[in-house]
Amino acid sequence: MLQNFSGKVFFFLKVDTVFALIGGSLGGAIAWEMTKLEPNKVENLIPIATDWKATDWVIANVLLQDKLLNNSIDPIADARIHAMLLYRTPESLQYKFNKEKKINSEWFQIENWLINHGEKLKNRFQLSSYKLMNHLLKTIDITKDSKDFVKTIGAFPANIHIVSVNSDLFFIADENRETFNQVKKVKETIFYHEIKSIHGHDAFLIEFEQLNAILNPIFNK
Repeated sequence: MLQNFSGKVFFFLKVDTVFALIGGSLGGAIAWEMTKLEPNKVENLIPIATDWKATDWVIANVLLQDKLLNNSIDPIADARIHAMLLYRTPESLQYKFNKEKKINSEWFQIENWLINHGEKLKNRFQLSSYKLMNHLLKTIDITKDSKDFVKTIGAFPANIHIVSVNSDLFFIADENRETFNQVKKVKETIFYHEIKSIHGHDAFLIEFEQLNAILNPIFNK
């Protein structure tokens, strides 16, 4: 389904080439897929806090999300609460809340924050959309045909700038380092960048100065 979705974008927009395809998380996975399907139309591929494949860890968490979305009495809110614990780290939550409670309440601030995130998403997101996004996460894989990621990625004409977060608990940095270390043996124009943060997966939305420092040389060279 990810292939069917992303593969038609260039044709629909009638785009000959793009300077950069950039995306974070699932958006970055779609950028990988679009480059695989239309490699000659992309000059720079910049996947951020993502991966070209769904690891066993991602698939396992998609299963839990699927269980929540199909069995919970409050599916979107409950799935979102679980997801937020993947998007941050224990250190990030400790830094943000420090085990504080709401004023005149028995509720901890972390509990209130998670519940609010669940309610906000429930008010602006359809269950079918959440299920589709969850399905797309599970089906990430640009090597469905060849099963050889080095050969597949190494053949991309595009410059590839992989951006990871050192504390990402969802799309872990080690997987992206391995991709870089293997592909650089056959492709000179692949580069690895890493955001240093305690905030986990969401750091690409928080550490904007670090991300800006990575992107500026690419867009202003």
